[in-house]
Amino acid sequence: MEAIKANTLRCPVCAVLHLPQEENLKNGVFMGTCQSCGHFFKFRCNTGIQSSITLTINGKSYTVGSEYSGSSSLNSFLRESRISTGTKYMCREGGCGTCLVQVELYDPVSMERKSYAVNSCMVPLFSCNGWEITTIEGIDSTSEKAVPKRLAQYNGSQCGFCSPGQVMNMHALLDFHDGSVTKEMVEDAFDSVICRCTGFRSILDAMKSYAEENNQKVPDIEDVHIKRCDRTGEPCKGCCHRQSSVLALGDVQWFKPTSVDELVKVIQQNKGKNYKLVFGNTGYGVYIELGQWNYDVLIDLREVQEMYGIDFDPTIVLGANLSLTQLTDVLYRGSNEPQFGYFKEMCKILSNVATSSVRNLGTWAGNLMLKHQHPEFQSDVYTMLETIGAQLNIVVNGETKIIPISQFLSQDMTDNVIVAMFLNSIPDSHHIRIYKVNKRNQNAHSDINAGMNFDIDVNQNYQVKSKPTIVFGGISKTFVHATKTEEFLVGKALGDPSTLKGALTMLAQEVVPDDSDPVLTSASFRKNVAMGLFYRFVLDVVGNKAASPFRSGALPLARPLSSGQQSYDTKPIEWPLTEPMTKVEAINQASGRAVYINDIAGQPGECYAEFILSTEANAKIQSIDASAASTVPGFLKFIAAKDIPGVNNISPPPIPSEEVLASDKVEFYNQPIGIIVAENSGAAGSAARKVKVTYTDIQPPILTMEEAIAKNSIFPKVADEFKLGDAEGAIAKSAVKVTGRIKCGTQYHMSMETQISICNPTEDGFEVYSSTQWVDGTQKAIAMVLGVPDSSITVSVRRLGGAYGSKITRNFPVAAACALAANAVKRPVRLNVDFHVNMKMLGKRFPWMADYTIGLSSDGMLEGVKMTYYSDCGISPADNSLAGFAIGMDNAYYCPNWHVIPVALKTNTPANTACRSPGSCPTIFIMESMMEHCAKVLGKDPTDVKTLNLYKKGQLTPSKMPLTYCNIRELTSQLLTSVDYENRKQQVTSFNQANRWKKKGLSVVPMKFGIGWTTANYTAFVAIHGYDGSVSITHGGIECGQGINTKVMQVCASTFGIPMDLIKVKPTDSLTTANSVTTGGSITSELCCKAVLHCCEALNERIAPVRQKIPTKPWKDVIFQCFSENIDLSERYWQVPNTPYLFEYNSYGVTLTEVTLDILTGQHIIDRVDMLFDCGESMNPEIDIGQCEGAFVMGLGYFLQEEIKYEQKTGQQLTDDTWEYKVPLAKDIPVDFRINLLKNAPNPLGVLRAKACGEPPLCMSCSALFAIKHAVEAFRKDIGKDTYFALDAPATVEKVQQSCMVDPTQFIIQ
Repeated sequence: MEAIKANTLRCPVCAVLHLPQEENLKNGVFMGTCQSCGHFFKFRCNTGIQSSITLTINGKSYTVGSEYSGSSSLNSFLRESRISTGTKYMCREGGCGTCLVQVELYDPVSMERKSYAVNSCMVPLFSCNGWEITTIEGIDSTSEKAVPKRLAQYNGSQCGFCSPGQVMNMHALLDFHDGSVTKEMVEDAFDSVICRCTGFRSILDAMKSYAEENNQKVPDIEDVHIKRCDRTGEPCKGCCHRQSSVLALGDVQWFKPTSVDELVKVIQQNKGKNYKLVFGNTGYGVYIELGQWNYDVLIDLREVQEMYGIDFDPTIVLGANLSLTQLTDVLYRGSNEPQFGYFKEMCKILSNVATSSVRNLGTWAGNLMLKHQHPEFQSDVYTMLETIGAQLNIVVNGETKIIPISQFLSQDMTDNVIVAMFLNSIPDSHHIRIYKVNKRNQNAHSDINAGMNFDIDVNQNYQVKSKPTIVFGGISKTFVHATKTEEFLVGKALGDPSTLKGALTMLAQEVVPDDSDPVLTSASFRKNVAMGLFYRFVLDVVGNKAASPFRSGALPLARPLSSGQQSYDTKPIEWPLTEPMTKVEAINQASGRAVYINDIAGQPGECYAEFILSTEANAKIQSIDASAASTVPGFLKFIAAKDIPGVNNISPPPIPSEEVLASDKVEFYNQPIGIIVAENSGAAGSAARKVKVTYTDIQPPILTMEEAIAKNSIFPKVADEFKLGDAEGAIAKSAVKVTGRIKCGTQYHMSMETQISICNPTEDGFEVYSSTQWVDGTQKAIAMVLGVPDSSITVSVRRLGGAYGSKITRNFPVAAACALAANAVKRPVRLNVDFHVNMKMLGKRFPWMADYTIGLSSDGMLEGVKMTYYSDCGISPADNSLAGFAIGMDNAYYCPNWHVIPVALKTNTPANTACRSPGSCPTIFIMESMMEHCAKVLGKDPTDVKTLNLYKKGQLTPSKMPLTYCNIRELTSQLLTSVDYENRKQQVTSFNQANRWKKKGLSVVPMKFGIGWTTANYTAFVAIHGYDGSVSITHGGIECGQGINTKVMQVCASTFGIPMDLIKVKPTDSLTTANSVTTGGSITSELCCKAVLHCCEALNERIAPVRQKIPTKPWKDVIFQCFSENIDLSERYWQVPNTPYLFEYNSYGVTLTEVTLDILTGQHIIDRVDMLFDCGESMNPEIDIGQCEGAFVMGLGYFLQEEIKYEQKTGQQLTDDTWEYKVPLAKDIPVDFRINLLKNAPNPLGVLRAKACGEPPLCMSCSALFAIKHAVEAFRKDIGKDTYFALDAPATVEKVQQSCMVDPTQFIIQ
């Protein structure tokens, strides 16, 4: 009798299906008669047939069945059921960490269930049978030790979208270790959750406050419990207790075997079927095709108890179900045992695989299988096991087979499974090292990894006693061992220089990286680093036999524990103004109670929209066929450009026109072409994938600025030339002339909340919740495409989960598309843009390039500058900052003669947009690069050249603004003195002279940042409630992490003289704050504070007569008396700044950054940052410090890490996920992070004597790039190549290493 479904049987004679009654079935033999042909048959019921699972969430039991898809994730269940909307998601691939929850999983080391933080987006829902799960809603948030409260108190929550993930990560860590953690453990664990706002320092400080010093018992191998069978005495195989089961769902079968024998039977039963073995399910975060939705049968390995086996007698046997975290724990405990010291190397590499939450889920065996399926996968686990010569126990066709790891990749694993691995003792004479070089310091796949295992006789000049192991990953799909080099080295002495030379020659011939994948780092980089890692190993082995300067190459960089210092002024007499207080929303954000747009409950009948995106970058649309999409169950509507009832334009005048849906021509890959509306998000996605678009007149895309210049792809008359004095004449007369080119790239905003809009039809129009920084702009965009008055559209937003400029105009196409969908189906519609689509469809920071010629006096004074600025606008110049370049290109330096030519370039990429400090960030970087170039030509310290040219008080900027309050010279002098610059510079010089392969660099970057108020109109409305005196405020700004609501409340409380807890700030909407401009430019907080101040002062005037009559009465009574006397207790004010200059005032700052660079790999550590920033009289120093730190670290990402790559033929963006696009994490920030707000520095031109701080500090983060550049220069000086070179941004690990001009002929030991 053949079982084709878990709950049906087919008659072997007539093939009619029968459904046994499950309640009557138990294990055993049963009889039946076919109801069609009468055939009598017997069958055996081996497994329990289930149609649902039960899981416990926050102490409450839930039963889940076929009402959810068999491929559903735990995250989707938590959110769709509204059990936990505090659990967020962004990437849905395990890379962002906003989805973290705590689960109790079996720990084979302690043989107990223990707490782990896991990515709920990766956990299949139906693998959770019997699980105990805790979400952010299920933990304490009120006691003094509560993690959410601790995070809030330390100012560790800005936009707050990542905060629940940060909290759950720490909560699980504390639970796992029974509350006993060290600072090192905390810092190591915080690689799972991205934070774009805070710069991580405050988060780490909050979590490290739980640490107890020197209280950790060192785990020992004796603590590992090896469960043995009571009958046989052998290690437990887990087959005596739990029954295997089958979960039958509508779209998939879930098998849950409990023994290896059962597993083999299930695999044999499903031979030829589309099945997948499931444990951690983390592989689909790398390869999307491995997602569980692509399979008909899923076989869950978690209940196979014997695959958790740990045995140390006599051979070490480790089961395939050990997670990477558990494997690391076991190895760490055994690392002090004789002949197992190499476990330490294994632990080091394992702790740097993926994130702690992914390591908690994924197994070492799953990682190996990923390598087997995708040989190009840069598996650190495979390289590690190949290095130490592990063996694998696999079941092949039902039979156990032990193979060396070297045979694994060639072994056919179809219908086979890894059960365990064997690790052998290795004599202590073996030198074993495993290396990894990646894009950032944690949570990044290897660009290249390596493993070396040499049996060395140290007494024979480090003779290689037997054939060594030299393994590299990341070279090509097929490369594993440098076999010829291995053979060459047998019997040779590593202490002999000729051996090293011969081995490097051989290695150079063998290591030939594949360069066919454009997303990978270059072949030359990977080869150079591979050679360098072998050299590193040799230096490590020979130790002091190597000459002293070369020994620095023996070890990778070691990052110490990080810390931070902050200093600022506050005036208690003015509190709550100037009071360093926590953001008022912080506790709600950290506890998961804060509601973001996608947390809003759906209205009855709500449906979902999805974009249809182009698959060409430069072509005409010939036809769009949505017929196949209409067959998808749940499909409702397809919308194309021709279906737009209004105009196909989302840009409010006078912004240049931009189509919401391409009507005739597509100009970039992933441009929106249409919209699908469906009953649910799954149906919308499925239908969108079935729409067929054909193209004609397909042309090669223009993707770079150089291509655009060559093809004259230029937007005309975007900005005017700027001339001051006679730059050409001054340059011609100058004693020194400098000419060059510098570039800085693009940057994805990485707002943790992607673009989203919810549109509900109402009786008089549409009610819209949208992730916008510009409510009026979004309102107008929707009204234009629908062809209705603006008043028909009501837009509301309470908060944003990050923005940084991405949600000013780039929300328009999303909100407009959602409104088109709602209008078409006359139902509420939700359009939540997928993270990958968000990255590809929407514009980013503008890339820039400058060609410059500079004239200098012999002592280094600037005399004239001529430059051509190129800005890559993408397909539209709408959001460009070229006009502002001419007034900000000077940074902090005076020059009497300027000629600036701005050029707006058109490329086949999405329309670029504002990104935190969109104009000053590139201008300051370009100007600093020019000053560095000048210093190099002059042979001077760049700091001396910069200091010489700093503005003086009273000088005019190129835009004729007098610098009446300029203090940049004083700030620079104060910083250089306070950090002991001259002494540190000498220390760096001494270090560089003593070390060839590690270099240090110092860089000082001063900054002048113009704060412009012109056209920045904001509305504020303040209402005092007559019955109790409480106050409600709404204003034209939008809370997106910058603390605007807190500052507004501080101003209100201070002006009224009332407690903060009487005040509430309401959501921003298009009615109460109509005609306000966008939130951005660092100015919104201060101008909304100014508007609220006007409202409060006006209300105080009305209240004053009543106050005089009852001076002793409390505020509540005074307000009730005013109410009784019919005094108007509400006030609206529209802020209309009117200043004589483009900038109202300037912010000033100066930053010193020190780095250490690993020349062999290009990796770096930022040792220390000292920032002195003029924030005026800060309204809230705690918030402003957080803004400084967050901005600086976001800038580190821009200048050092974040790189966008395109496929050159198609224009498709390749770096569209968290696997390839790397923003800074906790171990990328400065080890010693010092932020100092200038004291006793009230701003006479600002609001309440304060200055803006949201963007300026980002501009000074380029100091890290220049510090790295100086380290590179120190090495190039050693090798006689000390000439100027441009270091474009981002200065990635690859770019930096290549700039060092390392040549293997330089690899010597004497």
